[in-house]
Amino acid sequence: SIPTVVPPHMTPVQKLCTSSIPGNQNDNAHDNNHREDDRGLGIPTLEIRLPASYPLGATAPTPVLHNVMMNPDKKRNLLEELVEMYEVGVEVSILWGERCREELLHSEDSLDLHNHCRDAARYENGSDHAADYENDNNSDYHSNNNDDNDNRRNIPGGEKQTDTTTYLPPTTKFNQPIRTFPTHIINNPLYQRTITRTRPFHPPKSGPGETMIGHAARVTSPEHVQWVLARLLFHDKKVAKANHNMFAYRFTEVTDGTKRRVADNDDDGEKGAGAKLAALLEMCKVDDVIVVVSRWFGGIHLGPVRFKYIAAVGRDALVEGGFL
Repeated sequence: SIPTVVPPHMTPVQKLCTSSIPGNQNDNAHDNNHREDDRGLGIPTLEIRLPASYPLGATAPTPVLHNVMMNPDKKRNLLEELVEMYEVGVEVSILWGERCREELLHSEDSLDLHNHCRDAARYENGSDHAADYENDNNSDYHSNNNDDNDNRRNIPGGEKQTDTTTYLPPTTKFNQPIRTFPTHIINNPLYQRTITRTRPFHPPKSGPGETMIGHAARVTSPEHVQWVLARLLFHDKKVAKANHNMFAYRFTEVTDGTKRRVADNDDDGEKGAGAKLAALLEMCKVDDVIVVVSRWFGGIHLGPVRFKYIAAVGRDALVEGGFL
């Protein structure tokens, strides 16, 4: 656990909870009973300023990052996210420390991953000339850093139907895939859908950060499905940083007067979860719908019972959306 440091000159209201970010140093170098303050050692450190009412009050602790090289906007967004994660009665030090560690690891690895995705896309589009490749790698690569687009990476190109927008998961830890969407579809208002969502669900006997939220929308084409997924991943910061966004959909497509059932599902790294949601749609006899369940892992493995919770949250989303 992250120790609490109460300097003699501070009152309990001002007490600090400080720790180096997990994974960035050897914690055994410090004595368990007396921890040296890492803020002056150049080590990435999360300082948590605890209010007098913590942890039973509504006022969230104040997070402060020291010795961290980050884009100012990303750093501000991370600190705001930590505050939003606070819940009354929940101890935040481990949860916040793990979230900071993931963000720092992602910041270090993301540039190489961005370049890999960009180069792969260009080769797929036929731009495999050595001169093009060299020019691309020598030019500045720009991405949109607006709050709603922290996880969006635009593959360079013109207004062609082959242009794509790529979603990069915040971490590789949970085996989420990189997803690529046709830009001309997800930016087309003709495919826009209304998405309903459930209230956050916290499974019993789970970790402090364990949360599930369900989403549902009416879809009748593959383009609708792509628009809904892109909307959630590119325009909802919390969903974009979920550890899993498993989903299932089914609809009836009519082509030249012929009806055809289209259905699919995706685990998004939570093996077996997509099939459970697909079974839910079949059991409920609903059609023309996509259901997405976002999960934030709380640090405690729930075992097989997690599928029960995922299905329950998915069903709640169907009810909220008027499908049941």
